[in-house]
Amino acid sequence: MQTLNVKHALAMQHQLDNSHTPQLDCQLILGHILNKTRSWLIAFDDYQLSAAEYADFISALNARRAGKPVAYIIGIQEFWSLEFSVTAATLIPRPDTELLVETILQQPSNDAATVIDLGTGSGAIAIAIASERPNYTVVATDRSAECLQVAKKNSQQLARNSVGFIQANWLNGFKASQFDIIVSNPPYIEIEDPHLGALCYEPTAALISPDDGLNDIKQIISAAPDYLKPNGMIIIEHGYNQQSQVTALMASSNFSRIKPLTDLNNQPRAVLAFM
Repeated sequence: MQTLNVKHALAMQHQLDNSHTPQLDCQLILGHILNKTRSWLIAFDDYQLSAAEYADFISALNARRAGKPVAYIIGIQEFWSLEFSVTAATLIPRPDTELLVETILQQPSNDAATVIDLGTGSGAIAIAIASERPNYTVVATDRSAECLQVAKKNSQQLARNSVGFIQANWLNGFKASQFDIIVSNPPYIEIEDPHLGALCYEPTAALISPDDGLNDIKQIISAAPDYLKPNGMIIIEHGYNQQSQVTALMASSNFSRIKPLTDLNNQPRAVLAFM
């Protein structure tokens, strides 16, 4: 049966002409199959793959060539320097979303802050906050039971303190004035958005929102004042062309100190506001 060594396997990166990072993709895939680090692959590139390892590698490489994201192939995505398990039920956490975590951590310290992450998916935002603020009470919600299963697993493996997970539709079912911080990366892509083609492997329910992509954002912002404590804060991620609308929605819900935020690429990414 055909096989090859690590060096020749990594050379097959040339087949990934649809990827912006073919070398990295190939290393991550092969490292996952062999359960080895990228540095090990370089140091031991004469290692001969077994027939089973070769078959798994070719299968995964073909999946990547077909457009399947590496995170779904290997079941792992890094976020906030933590390795999160992801499945087809969850969105892949993006580096741009780290802006939400960073902004929350930059606020004046509140040792007893209660945080809710709405639409948690893999749990990335909630768990990243909990890992940095062990004294915070962090609750995360999602409508999807499958997502919550993945998020709970990630929390057990990564969080220094426990995160509470609740199946819920945004803020429905919670007590008034319960939270110091509301954070969310909700669905915000329009149904006809041309970018959806590149996201065909990700769950559409976590991506698409009616009303020009603003339906879920509107629901969260309009309800939030009832659930925030005095001086509480809200931060919501949004689409590249939605910042002015989200800012206006915050103002119409009587939020103050409204601050539009940009990501590392200087793209409009989120809006922060306070009660």
